[in-house]
Amino acid sequence: MIKRIKGVITLLICLIIFPLSVNAASGSISITGTSQAVIGNTVTITVKLSSSTKIGSWDMDLNYDKNYLQLISATSEAGGISMVNSSSGITSKSYTFKFKTLKKGSTKVSMASYQAFAYDDMSEMSLSAGSKTIKIMTQEELEATYSKDNDLKSLSVEGFELNEEFSKDVTNYTVTVPEDTKEVTIKATKNDSTATVSGDGTFEVTQGTNTFEIVVRAQNGAEKTYTLTVEVKDSNPINVTIDGKDLTVVKIKEYLPAANAYQETTVKINEFDIPAYKNDYTNILLVGLKDSEGNINLYIYNQETNKYSIYNEIKGSNLTIYPKETDKILEGYEKGKITINEIEYDAFYVTKSSRFVVIYGINIETGEEGFFTYDKDSQSIIKYDDEIINKLTKQNKLYSYIIIGFSAILVLMFIILLCTRKKKKKKVKNEEKLETKNIEIKKEDKKNEIIELTEKNNEEETYDILEKKSKKKKNKK
Repeated sequence: MIKRIKGVITLLICLIIFPLSVNAASGSISITGTSQAVIGNTVTITVKLSSSTKIGSWDMDLNYDKNYLQLISATSEAGGISMVNSSSGITSKSYTFKFKTLKKGSTKVSMASYQAFAYDDMSEMSLSAGSKTIKIMTQEELEATYSKDNDLKSLSVEGFELNEEFSKDVTNYTVTVPEDTKEVTIKATKNDSTATVSGDGTFEVTQGTNTFEIVVRAQNGAEKTYTLTVEVKDSNPINVTIDGKDLTVVKIKEYLPAANAYQETTVKINEFDIPAYKNDYTNILLVGLKDSEGNINLYIYNQETNKYSIYNEIKGSNLTIYPKETDKILEGYEKGKITINEIEYDAFYVTKSSRFVVIYGINIETGEEGFFTYDKDSQSIIKYDDEIINKLTKQNKLYSYIIIGFSAILVLMFIILLCTRKKKKKKVKNEEKLETKNIEIKKEDKKNEIIELTEKNNEEETYDILEKKSKKKKNKK
């Protein structure tokens, strides 16, 4: 508010010092930003004052419907809808306003008031102002407005012709190129400006079939795939079938994938000198085979049987091995499978959750054949050390014997303890019985004493009576 008052004062001073004469200068106010928005999202509106002549000062207010929009932030001088300032002479000034959309409907952002003055003579400029309409809708309604067009407008291979004229409704095309062609450039034009295209550009090709996919994604997310097959001529292809898969022998050295620890060589196949790799340690001969999609992989070629088998190697930080099948067993290990880089190999492990597994193979750098330890976490390989394993096995056996002995001692001590408790209980019972018997004996003795005493008293009384009677008889005489 203070800044706006200062701006107005500046304008008044300028008007006093430089009275208006004619509206010589002109300018425009543009309002640009988002045209469609989802309820609850943020929209950005930019207000730009511009002129072909220098602008000295301006005073503008933005207008919007608070039922539809809530102002979140603004780069105006006071942080609100008012734009008031002066300059040392500029030709344009922009302000940014961010709003949150509140409800469904159509609303307009425009200028409530505006005026500007030329820098040179402070004459009032003639201004024209635009507005911006924003359509606020639900997410479903917005997505319904998205374009569904996922067609190509054109498809071609630079320097070559397709097998048939292009049509947006036909999705499969073929082009044939000379056998010395190393790369092709695919050009694809989308039918709708809001769509996106992937799969066009320049690509390497090899002899035989090369397949490329061009994907068109419409604004609403719908995808359409065009398939382009580039046939590089091969006058005498060498075709092989492995596990029901049709493959072609690669005749050009540059097309072969790299092979670590192998030397370049050639091998005769069907009277052709075929580029190959050979390892003197393993005596493995590798050639390239290409599938119908143009993917090239290395295969082991057996010259004696004219057979092919897929070549896979496990590469670690220190060494690389070629895994082989074996009938050998490892004591304390269970035989199973492990998947490395999506390829399954035979392996030996203590438990399936073990970090380390043992794989049988050949070190292609030294030719050493045997067991190797593979670390699943670090994906490293080292030579399998059976001395350490044997030492650990012996230690485990020793620990087992110690545990068994200690367990036997505990059982024996437990038995002794039980026997001791039983003896104590028996002794207590015997003592209780003896004590009971003694009590009974004492009771019997006391009873006998009572009987004897009673009998003695009776005898004494009888004697006294007889003695008295005897005395009476004597007295009478």
